[in-house]
Amino acid sequence: MKTYALKSDGVLKHYDYLWRLSADRWAWEYLRRNDDFLEDAETWSPDHVSDRIACNNTRIIKSRVPQNLAHRWGLAMMPDPRANGIDADVIWQRDVFPDQFEVHVSPRAPDEVCDIFERTVPICKVTLFTDRQGREFLLLRGNGCVVQIRCSGLSLLSLEPVRMKLQLSDVDAYERQLKAYKEALAIYGPAPDTQEPLWSKRTQMLRDGLVALDCQALGFSRKEIARVLYGAEAVEEGWSTGASNMKDSLRYLINKAEGLRDGGYLMELLGAQLGPDRVAA
Repeated sequence: MKTYALKSDGVLKHYDYLWRLSADRWAWEYLRRNDDFLEDAETWSPDHVSDRIACNNTRIIKSRVPQNLAHRWGLAMMPDPRANGIDADVIWQRDVFPDQFEVHVSPRAPDEVCDIFERTVPICKVTLFTDRQGREFLLLRGNGCVVQIRCSGLSLLSLEPVRMKLQLSDVDAYERQLKAYKEALAIYGPAPDTQEPLWSKRTQMLRDGLVALDCQALGFSRKEIARVLYGAEAVEEGWSTGASNMKDSLRYLINKAEGLRDGGYLMELLGAQLGPDRVAA
């Protein structure tokens, strides 16, 4: 995939953290700008989850209350709506995010080494979430990346030693999952603050869409939004000419961003297969 650097001075600099986000974290960035979701998220409280630190500095969180409002949006629990795609404890339900990583947890012999554990724990911040049905999920954070993992088999909190083995749960989704695996390897790479942010055509569109939504929320006109995205000089030239390319591009961008925010994130970013009984926002 071709990538390139973007001019990101001024306000745009605040969006540089987005460049390494995976599709499911982009989905959260769009969802947390949805007014209906934010109304539901007003019920969020840190007291709704137990939160403690276990061995190996692993953070363990567990829901204390039913999460019906979160489920409405495809989430396993309600995260802090103020937290960004890196910091938020966003766990997507399996049917909403079918291509999430999966590991099978099994007994480990005393002399056996778990490669995933050995490679991950020293460099990642690890969060283990258990829902009210006892299902376990991991969030791995490192180098500006976040990876969600669904666990099956034994509990990671088992008293006996365990090992984790990466699973391929859907042969039909092999190519999509393989792409996600490659992207996730960035978690083992160099720190993002040592690198220049690099964007693809798709991630630039996603970034610009978030910028446009934030500007709209502040009451900016479309021309003012264009100035933020393209620069005042380019807008004065492009807006005043007879050609409508810039206006048309901005109109398309805003429509696309609003669609992702208002439910499109489910299918377009998470790959959800929505059935007739699921309401998307």
